Amino acid sequence: MAEQVLVCDFSKDARVTFALAEVGRRPADASTFICASRADFDVALAHFLDAHGHPKLKGAAVSARRFEENGRLHRLEDGVEITRESLRETLDIQRVNLVNCFVARALAIPKLRRTERISVCEGEPGEETVMLVLGPNYGLGNAALLSDGAGGWTALPGEGGHSSLAAKTGHEWRVISALRELRGVVERETAMSQQGFRDLWTVLHTLNGQTATDLSVAEIIERARSGDPFAREVIHLTTLWLADMAADIALIMSATSGIYLAGALMDMIGDAFDAGVFTARFTDNPAFSAWLGRIPVWRTTVTDMELIGLATLFD
Repeated sequence: MAEQVLVCDFSKDARVTFALAEVGRRPADASTFICASRADFDVALAHFLDAHGHPKLKGAAVSARRFEENGRLHRLEDGVEITRESLRETLDIQRVNLVNCFVARALAIPKLRRTERISVCEGEPGEETVMLVLGPNYGLGNAALLSDGAGGWTALPGEGGHSSLAAKTGHEWRVISALRELRGVVERETAMSQQGFRDLWTVLHTLNGQTATDLSVAEIIERARSGDPFAREVIHLTTLWLADMAADIALIMSATSGIYLAGALMDMIGDAFDAGVFTARFTDNPAFSAWLGRIPVWRTTVTDMELIGLATLFD
């Protein structure tokens, strides 16, 4: 039997997802468990290994929303912590990679099938240079892939979600000012995240002298599909500002090999996402409009992208 590795993601809510992958191949079907504590993690891991006959592992890789610190990786929202040493002992292995979830998504990009992406901007793919992946969910993540010129890629993490959010119109300035009054500081992920999505819904009503009904992200999106002007504006602003961020990082890093929009919030917006609005804003740069227009942009459609990327660490 081919050597196998264990891949694990616990970047989404109080859940953990495990899969096994043969070295050099994409992971097999994944299993997801409730994981509200470290004890839950250990029980879920034991159950998963029991179900798969306790295979001999070459190594393991785990992703979460934070970065490794001194051999530890913890979940941002509740502090559930995984350590390299504990996994080495539990799994009887030496190699354990602890990875930021957006770095894992970036690593997955070269492994995506054509059916696992939707074109946003056609562009003109050139030589392999730099690719980007970014997108909102609980926060606003981003990472890059740098080509080595010989078919290989190196992942570069980023914290662009914590860069400042800029306005291009008077309306955007008023919305950002209202967000600042609500939250005290306005970073890009203040607006482009699940909480930011709900905050935009609130402040758009406030700016129009109305009180917003407290709705979930899914309910706001459903309102947008039904034609609600405030809900549609929430998605519109999210799209504009995501395009700004994509263009800014593309210019900074010369990311001519393509940009991938990922993240659960993008999946939830789904067909309510307007590629034309994104493209018009993405290329809204008098000096570099044509240059930006040559960069292909896609939306990813595959689930558990993190697991696909983690498996590549053992190729």
